[in-house]
Amino acid sequence: MTSYLIDRLSKLQYVNNYFSGIASIFMLHRVSAFEKNKLPPNENMKVSSEFLEKFITDLKSQGYEFISLDILHEILQKGKDVEKQIVFTLDDGYLDNYTHAYPIFKKHNVPFTIYITTSFPEKSAILWWYILEDLIVENKEILLSNGEKYSCKTYEDKIKTFMAIREKIITFSQTHFLAQLNELFLDYKIDWFSKNKELCLNWEHIIELSKDELCTIAGHTKNHYSLNQLSANKIKSEIIEANQMIEEKIGTKIEHFAYPFGSKGEINQREFNLVKSLGFKTTTTTRTGNIYFEHKNHLECLPRIMLTENFDIRDIGRIRKTRVVTI
Repeated sequence: MTSYLIDRLSKLQYVNNYFSGIASIFMLHRVSAFEKNKLPPNENMKVSSEFLEKFITDLKSQGYEFISLDILHEILQKGKDVEKQIVFTLDDGYLDNYTHAYPIFKKHNVPFTIYITTSFPEKSAILWWYILEDLIVENKEILLSNGEKYSCKTYEDKIKTFMAIREKIITFSQTHFLAQLNELFLDYKIDWFSKNKELCLNWEHIIELSKDELCTIAGHTKNHYSLNQLSANKIKSEIIEANQMIEEKIGTKIEHFAYPFGSKGEINQREFNLVKSLGFKTTTTTRTGNIYFEHKNHLECLPRIMLTENFDIRDIGRIRKTRVVTI
């Protein structure tokens, strides 16, 4: 290998390390097998058990260390000289976090955090995206109460229909959400709570997980509403009342939080300031980025990386080509 190529590779590695920062927080939702005939918008929320385990072993082989959010907070507060730190987080409270992800994390001694939306274990969650998926998969046509008709004859039609109806649903008022769903689907008999038992953690699972030092149970509101659509008082009640419920169940204070919808279009400075006032150690968004020392001044809006099937470890340093620490 020529000296030019060696120098070039050295510079590329330096650039990769520079943009990788000191740590990366990975965001997951579900760890489960992929299902035939299901639709990409929902399936893309999954990674398989096989991929997660291989990803962990690959990270180990490349010198990455696995830490909790508490340790990340300590590193930022004390300015510890570290690199290649990995944090795993899982959003919402899906059952497969316990049945599929937990055994893998336990096997490899990897800390992890589950952000709990309390409507999941309370079995009052409206998992409309899965119910809509089933409705579309099982029918060749969807007729809405406003007269709009959608073809579901082909797989491509089904995806287009899902995305079109999804766009309508995500604009619904948070306070009248169920009523608007029922009104839109007047021609169908739908139990919007039917997926809870199948897909959601229960309190017994959460209590058991909380007793393992590898697991951090954190807050994710009561109902997973988009916070920018709520008043300040409603935001506080969504967060505080959910955390109180979790704390009563597990006997441990909730010190970490994730915004239910955490993109730039869904949360901004008002939400950051409000959540910061509640005194969490860390709060995570769904905005993409790595963690740098400068994030010690922005603990209310930490970025994460969405972990998808076949994510390439080399992409950790390619997430951003600017060291963004405010979002």
